[in-house]
Amino acid sequence: MKKLTALLLTIIFYFNVNGLEQSLAQAPSHGPRVLVVMAHPDDESTFSVALYKIAKEQHGIVDLFVITNGEAGYKYSTLAETYYGVNLTVEKTGRANLPAIRKKELSNAGRILGVNQYYFANQLDAHYTLDEKEPLDTSWNTQAIKKQLNQVLLNNHYDFVFTLLPETTTHGQHKAATLIALGAIAALPIANRPIILGAATLNKIAPVAHFTQYAQYPLTKTVSDTALFSIDRNASFSYKNRINYKVIANWEIAEHKSQGLTQMSMNDGDLEEFWYFAINGEAGISKSKAFFNALANTPYVSKIYTERKPVYSKLNYMVSLSFTTGDLTAGNSCL
Repeated sequence: MKKLTALLLTIIFYFNVNGLEQSLAQAPSHGPRVLVVMAHPDDESTFSVALYKIAKEQHGIVDLFVITNGEAGYKYSTLAETYYGVNLTVEKTGRANLPAIRKKELSNAGRILGVNQYYFANQLDAHYTLDEKEPLDTSWNTQAIKKQLNQVLLNNHYDFVFTLLPETTTHGQHKAATLIALGAIAALPIANRPIILGAATLNKIAPVAHFTQYAQYPLTKTVSDTALFSIDRNASFSYKNRINYKVIANWEIAEHKSQGLTQMSMNDGDLEEFWYFAINGEAGISKSKAFFNALANTPYVSKIYTERKPVYSKLNYMVSLSFTTGDLTAGNSCL
C-alpha cells in the first residue's frame, strides 16, 4: 500500500511539474518583441547590451534571423584550432566545420543575452567583400531568404527589427542583410510593419557618426543624419557603481571563440547607436522613444554593506611582524 501511495505521489508530482513548465513556456511575454536580421553568427554583438536589456530586464522576446553560417571566418580561427582540436585555418577544413561550431557559439552567446528563437537561412558565406551585390546576386538565394523572412515576420508580430547600419565601409553581406530586411518590411501592409532600425557601435571619444542613405537604395534613407537613440554600455550600477554593461558585451563576445577578430573588439564601443529609417514613418518615433527610455532604466538596486575595518593594537602589530619576518634571535640561538 505504501509503495502504491508513493508511486501515485510521484506521478502527481511529475504531471504537476511538467504542467507548470508548459504553462511557463506558453505564457505570453508582455515586453517588446524584437527580431535581429543579420548576415553572420556574431553580428548580434553590435546590439548585445540592447538585446540583453530587452530579454532579461524588460522580459521581452529577442529572436535572431541569421542568413549565413559564417564559414568564411576561417582566416581568424588561429587560436580556436587548439580549443576545438581542428585545423580551422585550412580553408577546406574550416568551411566544413565552422557552420556547426559557429551555430553552437551563437547558441552560447544567445543564452547570455536571453535569445528566444533562432532562424537560420543557411546561405553561403563566400568571402569578405564591400559589395552588397555579390551576395544578393550571386552567392545567396535571395528569393528563398525573402520568403523565409516574410514568414517569420508574419508569424511573430514583432515591434522592432534591428539591422546593422549599411555604412559604406561595412561588410557587403551586412549591407545585403539590411537591404533584405528593409525590403521585407516594405512589402508588408503598413499596419503590420514593425519599426526597423539600423545600428552601429561608437566610442564616446570618437567623432559623431553621420548617415543618411547608402548608395542608390532609397529604403536605407534615415530621418536624421545622426542616431536618434542609443544604449550606453558604460551605465554603471551595483556596489559603489563599479560594474557596467560592458561585462555583458564581453561575455557575449567571448562565446564566439572561433572568431579571433571579433574577440579583439572586447571593451570597444561605449554606445550602441540606432538610426531610424524613413520607411517607418514619423509616427513610430514616439513609440521608439518610449522603448529606448525604458531600456535606459537600470533595474539593479545598489546594496549597502557595513564596512568592517580591522583594528590593530601595537602589540598585535609586533606579534604579526614577528611571524612575518621570523624571530632572528631565536634562530641564532639554535646555531
